[in-house]
Amino acid sequence: MTRSGIIAGVAGAAVIFAAGWFLGSKWNTRSTTPRDPSPDRAESYSSSQPLEFSQRARHGQKLAVTVCGSCHLFPEPELLTKAEWTHEILPSMAQWLGLRLVDYEGMKDGKMIQEARVFPTEPAIRMEDWLAIWDYYATASPEKPLPQPARPAGAGRSTLFRGRKLNFHAGLPAISLVQIDPAQQRLYVGDAYARLLAALDPSGRVLSRTRVASPPVSLAMHQQGIYASLIGQLFPSDSAEGSVVRLSRTDTDASPETLLDQLRRPTDAKAADLNGDGRLDLVACSYGNRLGRFSWYETKADGQFEEHVLIDRPGALRTELHDFNRDGRMDIIVMTAQAREGIYLFFNEGQGRFRAQTIVEQHPSFGYAAFQLVDFNRDGHLDLLTVNGDNGDYATPHKRYHGLRLLLNDGAGQFRETWFYPLAGAYQARAADFDLDGDLDIAAIAYYPDFSVPTVESFVYLENKGGTTFTPHSHADGDAGRWMVMDTGDLDGDGDIDLALGSFLAGPTTIPVPAAMREHWRLNGAAVLVLENLRK
Repeated sequence: MTRSGIIAGVAGAAVIFAAGWFLGSKWNTRSTTPRDPSPDRAESYSSSQPLEFSQRARHGQKLAVTVCGSCHLFPEPELLTKAEWTHEILPSMAQWLGLRLVDYEGMKDGKMIQEARVFPTEPAIRMEDWLAIWDYYATASPEKPLPQPARPAGAGRSTLFRGRKLNFHAGLPAISLVQIDPAQQRLYVGDAYARLLAALDPSGRVLSRTRVASPPVSLAMHQQGIYASLIGQLFPSDSAEGSVVRLSRTDTDASPETLLDQLRRPTDAKAADLNGDGRLDLVACSYGNRLGRFSWYETKADGQFEEHVLIDRPGALRTELHDFNRDGRMDIIVMTAQAREGIYLFFNEGQGRFRAQTIVEQHPSFGYAAFQLVDFNRDGHLDLLTVNGDNGDYATPHKRYHGLRLLLNDGAGQFRETWFYPLAGAYQARAADFDLDGDLDIAAIAYYPDFSVPTVESFVYLENKGGTTFTPHSHADGDAGRWMVMDTGDLDGDGDIDLALGSFLAGPTTIPVPAAMREHWRLNGAAVLVLENLRK
C-alpha cells in the first residue's frame, strides 16, 4: 500500500491495504492530468472571517486559493486545526514551493527523489506571499477540530451475524488482505509480515499457504487465475519492488507467475481485454509515495506488456473495470488518495485510447480509503459507495468529514452525493442485502475509530430501513481486532452474505489506543473475524 495511511487497495471483492502511514504524506504531489477546468475560486470562495483578520492574512487568503489550488483542490482552513496547519502542513508545503531546503541525504529514497526533480530548486512564490498564506491559515483555522454531524441513534448489538475468531498464524496480527471466493467457498487471507497468502475453508481450516515475495494487498479473480498485487515495501517508499503475479485457482502447489515487476507499491490490479485483440491486458495502481502512476498494460503478441500511463502521479489506490456507457468496451474507474484525491473515469474509445472524466475531486486531507461499485437504487446504473477515513499521516484529531458516502449515477456519467454517514477513521464499506429483505444494507469498518467512547465503532452494521435511512448496529466481537481490511460474500454457500474482517495491529499511533484495548486484543482478539450470516 502506498498512500497516506495504511492500507487500501481492494480488488473486486478483495480488501484494502493502503492508507496513511503506509502510503506516505497525502499533501506531497503536484498536479497532472486528469483535471476538469473550474472557475476562479479566488472570486467565488467565501467564509466567515474573524474580525481580527490582518491585511496580510486577507491577502494570503486570495493567494492560497491560487497557489494551493494549483496542485490540488483548495483546502479550506477549517479542515484542520491550527496546530496541524502550523506544525505539520505548512512547514511541509514550504519544500514543495522551493522555500525550504530538502535534506535528500536524510530522506528515504532521497537520491531517487532528487534525480526525479520532485521538489523545485527555485522559489515558486515570494517569501512575503508565503508568509501571508501562513498568516491566513494560522488565523482562520480552528483551535479544535469541528464536531462530526449528528447521526441516527444506534440499536445495540446485531444478532444477524455469529462471530468466529481465526488465528491461523502465530504472532502479532498483520492481515493485509481478506477476500471471499464464493465459487470455491474459500477465504483468502494475506499476512503482511509472514509474506504469505493462505486459503481457508468456511470453518477456518487452512487449505494452502503460498509464499509470496512481498505483502499481498489485493486479489482479482479471473478464469485464467488469481491476479495478486504484491506491494513490495509496506511503509512509504518509492522503491520499485512491487509486482503483480498470477496464481492458479486449482493447483495450490504451483508457484506464482510474475506478470509485472519493478512497480512502485502496487495496491490493486485488474485484468480484461481492453483493446479488443483477444488478449487479457492489465490495469495497475502503482501508489508509490512521491513517485508513482496509474497505467494499463497492453499484452503484446509475444506475451510481453507495454505500459500506457493514464495518470502520471502517485496515489492510485483502487480500480475497477466496467462498461459504463454500454458501448461494448470496458472502461476504467480509479480512486486516488494522494494530494489530488479523487475518483476518475476513463472511457474506452477503442484501439487503446481512453478519455478521462473527473467524477469527484477532494482536498488532500479527505482520506480516501476505498470504494465499491454497486447499483444501490436498482435503476440499472452502478453507483459509488465511497469511504474516507485515512488518518495516519501524523498525530491528528478525528475529522468531521470522515465517513461513508453514496454517489448515485444518473446513467449519463454524472454522480451525485445523496447520503453521508459520519464515521471516524472509516476504512472500508460493503453494501449487500444482508438481512434478505430486498434492499441494500451496509457494513463498515474503521481503522482509526474514536477509542475514547464507551462503544468503539471499529465495526458497524447499517440496517436499511428504506431508501437511505439506516439504523446502526454494533456486534459483540466488533472490537476483537483493529480492522484494516474487510470483504463480503457467501462463504458457506447457504444463500446469505457473510463477512470477513482482518486485523492489523502494528499500525501508526496517530490515534492513541488505550492500554486496556491493546490488552483485550492480546487476550481475546482475532487476526481474522468471520461474521457468519444467520439469516438462513
